[in-house]
Amino acid sequence: MKSLPIRPFLLVNLSLIALFWLLLFIRIHTEWIVNDLYAYGWAVPFLAAYLFAERWRDRPAPATDRPHPLWLVIPVLLLLAYLPLRIVNEANPDWVKVNVYLTALTASFSFAALFAMGRHRWVWHFAFPILFVFTALPWPVAVEENIVQTLTRWNTLVSADTLTLCGIPAINQGNLIQIGETWVNVAEACSGIRSLQTSFMMSLFLGEFYRMGPFLRLLLVGSSFVVAFVLNIGRTTTLTYLAGTRGNDVMEKWHDHIGTAVMVLCLAGLWFLALGFDKLRAKLASLDAAEDAATATAAPKIAPPPSPPASPLPLAPIPFPIALVAFGFIALATAEIATEAWYRHHEAQLPPPKEWAIHWPKNADSFKMGEFPERTRAILKYNEGETASWTTPEGYSFQMYYVRWYPGRVSKFLSGAHHPTVCLPATGLKLKSETGPFSAHTPALDVPFSTYIFEAGPRTVYVYHAIMEDIPLSANETVGYTFVKTEERIDSVLRGQRNLGQRVIGISLSGPYARDEAEAIIQKTLSQLIRPLNAPQS
Repeated sequence: MKSLPIRPFLLVNLSLIALFWLLLFIRIHTEWIVNDLYAYGWAVPFLAAYLFAERWRDRPAPATDRPHPLWLVIPVLLLLAYLPLRIVNEANPDWVKVNVYLTALTASFSFAALFAMGRHRWVWHFAFPILFVFTALPWPVAVEENIVQTLTRWNTLVSADTLTLCGIPAINQGNLIQIGETWVNVAEACSGIRSLQTSFMMSLFLGEFYRMGPFLRLLLVGSSFVVAFVLNIGRTTTLTYLAGTRGNDVMEKWHDHIGTAVMVLCLAGLWFLALGFDKLRAKLASLDAAEDAATATAAPKIAPPPSPPASPLPLAPIPFPIALVAFGFIALATAEIATEAWYRHHEAQLPPPKEWAIHWPKNADSFKMGEFPERTRAILKYNEGETASWTTPEGYSFQMYYVRWYPGRVSKFLSGAHHPTVCLPATGLKLKSETGPFSAHTPALDVPFSTYIFEAGPRTVYVYHAIMEDIPLSANETVGYTFVKTEERIDSVLRGQRNLGQRVIGISLSGPYARDEAEAIIQKTLSQLIRPLNAPQS
């Protein structure tokens, strides 16, 4: 009963740890919203909390003494480190490296609390539930891209061979499969990376759920890759068969349904494998017990001494003194306030953003709205994205895309990741020349295009690409395509530059014979499409 009065102090300690985790999830949850590959991230915090609660049931005895006072330097340093990371993250919310650092910082603070409560035994005992949160973080872009491309090639090759073996002649070429006269593009979304990442997370969860040994856990993780790949082969083969025999419309009708079925079957298959591994472990344990019993039977029987009744574990000690907890709340609050103050100081004299919107010419000849590929959506993480094509009154083929990021969505550098000189050659177009800047004047704003000429066989394609800041920090500020370096990201932090909203307009125009003619068409068309917000549509 003497320990009851101090229980509120333990609750305050836990509140500080919970706040630390909450701030982390607020910073990293954007990826779960915009990237379908990591939509499972919403479940990870709850699964980690469940695993922690299960570990709490059989926790070791807590420490009976306090660690040396010098150990408090570690949690203090962790709290102080949150401020610089938070400031960097504000300008670079999509920077994988910083998000990993923030997650490691939060996990380390939790480990510090566990060390204070139960020393190394508690740190080891609760390590998995805490480290499990890392599965919600995006993989490095380079690693993810290599996996996607490799899986797509394998998927295409095996699917074509499978169809051929089933009596349906199919030929693969790159990411394309030909059935008769029909060519089916195996998009990167069909690579299986989504089910692969989800199954990887679930295999780790199930291994901990059933408390498997290291070997069975590794075997389950390896099996998750095989299950995901085999099921996606079935998905690609089925969709290719539908497209080749019944047309693309039928294939599109079943595309999402089959994808959902593959995900459900993948998770069900993993659970079935986990149950099988758990039964195997139980069977091996029973065989060991039977062998021990036979050995005991052969030996002289000696009555074991009566075991003392199990005593309840002592109440969990308080990890941090109340002074450090108070410092922790102040440090986290100060970091959030200082971060906002730093950027607002640099933005104080900026004008309000121009408000405008795109009014698509839905009554134009051959007008058709399109969709961005899933991989593009995952990379760009935009808030709004539209693309359309139509034929101008002059008979020219006009294609246009519009992408918008709200303030703080991503770093200001991400808008340069989708650029004609990188993306269009991948579709078969050949860059002929860069033709300099061109500014299109509209009732809402001037659109500062970079211009290019591509060749698509005998056709000339004029390409226009503009990246616009909603609130530019300087009158002549422009953002172009670049491979962003760490130094550039840090420099944007030091100058107080975060993303205050960006938009991208890209246009491909086929038909004009001269650059002047193409620019005149662009000027005329955009004057009708881009209007101040709430302006009437003509």
